[in-house]
Amino acid sequence: MAMAAAKLTRLLLRVCGREASCTPGKVALKICPDFMGGLRLPETVICVTGTNGKTTTSNLITTALTKCGYTVTNNSYGSNIQAGVCSALIKDSRFSGKSRRQIAVLEVDERSSLLVYKYITPDYLVITNIMRDSLKRNAHTDFISYIINRAVPERTRLVLNADDFICSRLCPGNPDRVFFGISAEKPETSPEGALRDVVYCPECGSALRPEYVRYDHIGRIVCPGCGLSNPAPDYEVTQIDRSGGSFTVSHAGVCENYRLVNDNIVNVYNLCAAVAVLREFGLDASRLAGAFEKTSIVSSRYERVKAGRLNIVMQLAKGQNPVACARAFSYVVRDSAPRKAVLVMVDDKNDNTNDSESVCWIYDCDYSALADPSVKQLVFAGRRCRDQRLRALLAGVDPSVISISDSLFEGAAMIDTDACPDIYVCFDPYILSEAEKIKKYFADKGETEK
Repeated sequence: MAMAAAKLTRLLLRVCGREASCTPGKVALKICPDFMGGLRLPETVICVTGTNGKTTTSNLITTALTKCGYTVTNNSYGSNIQAGVCSALIKDSRFSGKSRRQIAVLEVDERSSLLVYKYITPDYLVITNIMRDSLKRNAHTDFISYIINRAVPERTRLVLNADDFICSRLCPGNPDRVFFGISAEKPETSPEGALRDVVYCPECGSALRPEYVRYDHIGRIVCPGCGLSNPAPDYEVTQIDRSGGSFTVSHAGVCENYRLVNDNIVNVYNLCAAVAVLREFGLDASRLAGAFEKTSIVSSRYERVKAGRLNIVMQLAKGQNPVACARAFSYVVRDSAPRKAVLVMVDDKNDNTNDSESVCWIYDCDYSALADPSVKQLVFAGRRCRDQRLRALLAGVDPSVISISDSLFEGAAMIDTDACPDIYVCFDPYILSEAEKIKKYFADKGETEK
């Protein structure tokens, strides 16, 4: 009954033009709370979790497996709570509950781990990173680590970020752990004055010392008291050729070359994570490299559009996630365009009820990258635009380049495309439809100005 109701719900939603990424699972779980326990899963289950990079990494894995000829079930639209995972499995299951696919690649929200892994034992679990996120939803890194440590089955092979001091120490009782990391382009000095999400050694309590930090606590950390440090990566990015569009992964003494799908350092980590789990799964390097040649970052996370004289870059920046927003700002500024217009739309509209959500995350986020002289126009759009402007001023941004608007679309119209043909739109995942319309607005304007 639950399967029939869920499939009928999915059919009706699809007829109405909806993605049906979550509701069918809600219906099934309402009728039968342990519905997921009765499903006959694909032969191999790969799960992806972590604070940032879940959707990008799971989509990279799914695309590569599909290019290699496997049939794959996945929740590619990022509906990663229990109902979303359930909906993805329903989509590709027969009425008997047996899957039609060979492999399931499932993005799983960290807090949903206890609900999902109760019924699903992943063969492989990729954990991208563990860092500060929305205080209201995810509290702090110790809380999330506690949930994951309780939830992950002992029989699961873990693929962990070696450069993340918190992530690399998850599930210490599980002996089947594989690590990935990046040694290429090591910073000579720490760009930040202090570690953020991890400060004291969990073993002896000494203040930790960073050898180098890429961002937040991602890098190499050593305890001067007991010598505790990051584990050595099994899959290590040893070279990033940005001009040639490739990166090199060293594994078991052998160097493997892959196409650099995106050169943002956070996506290099995501790419390395995908390489690690797919090589552990059994794909040989040449086959995987061929699959990466035809792979791209999903457009809901990153997209570059050329329209006449305008260059439009759409970059996801998760609202209420200070690390994700700071990395988006940093990547935008690192781009080579000398005269940039940056439109920041990071209001979480689902949390704007009665104008009452916390804005403390804005002051926890590093806005200093936006003070770069290449940013000639900076527009904050949405109901939090005044808080955003104040935070930018505190970060040293020139007030003369800042404009604000309560309306996302009016904010887009403020961009002077004649003065700044390179436009960067940082948008929240909860306003994908609005971001798509704004992208079209700039694209149409660029085509008209030809």
